[in-house]
Amino acid sequence: MAGFALGDIHVSRIEEALIPLVTVDELFVGMPDDALARHGDSLGRGGFDAVTGKLTFSIHSWLVRTGRHMVLIDSCMGNHKVRPGLPYGDNLDTPWLSRLAASGVTPEQVDFVMCTHLHMDHVGWNTRLIDGRWVPTFPNARYIFSRREYEYWDPAEGGGTGWGQDGVFEDSVLPCMAADLAELVDDGYTVDDCLVVEAAPGHTRGNVVIRAASRDTSGIFSGDCLHTPLQIAYPGVSTHVCEDPVMAQATRLRLLDECAEHGHLLMPAHFPPPFVGRVSRDGAGFRYHPGTARIGTE
Repeated sequence: MAGFALGDIHVSRIEEALIPLVTVDELFVGMPDDALARHGDSLGRGGFDAVTGKLTFSIHSWLVRTGRHMVLIDSCMGNHKVRPGLPYGDNLDTPWLSRLAASGVTPEQVDFVMCTHLHMDHVGWNTRLIDGRWVPTFPNARYIFSRREYEYWDPAEGGGTGWGQDGVFEDSVLPCMAADLAELVDDGYTVDDCLVVEAAPGHTRGNVVIRAASRDTSGIFSGDCLHTPLQIAYPGVSTHVCEDPVMAQATRLRLLDECAEHGHLLMPAHFPPPFVGRVSRDGAGFRYHPGTARIGTE
């Protein structure tokens, strides 16, 4: 069983895609022209595709075994979803479920699905297409959605608009609610005393991070508070798809400051290999250290 331990918690990564996705200019607003030249090494081997000039993105879920429950954090893009204008997510047919099975887990064994936000690449495997209907992929799970995030995207509340979201709420969120499997939660919601939902607005209005702690170890599943390691060197730079770039910056700075202060393992949704790392202070800024080892012990 591949993965790593955080105290008594075991974490595995379930990959959907690892692809050159966007250029720096396509993704960021105001990233310095020399960012890659100065900090490209933070992307690691394979984090930048020189042929296409694009940053390599991982799109994955985190599978967390707490000892009591099986918890899936974010559920990628999903198969057979119609996503006009987003070719990398349109009508996919990936072996994500087979990769979940290879980790020793069936959909029926998942107890909780926790979504950091409701963008299309974080909710897709919430459902799958069976006999022409979208049905929950994890029939025994509680689907955990931020109340504020859900209400923002809910058409009954006016319905948010944004990047690549056409049809997402209808095919990947509402079926979970209709099956009475969804739970709308607020800041502080906790699973097994070791996974805690915390508001982290900016990328989306109801964006959250999920804190993990066991024994003397800690980590943060940071979702899209950070998209690539370049934002650790340039935390003031947000993406074109952040709903509130100023708030996203404030959230990111708070997160990085705490990671540097307390040594939390940072577990983002899209970083290239090795997918996780730690953060230290670098003068007035921050430096990224890929890998799970504590800083100073590698």
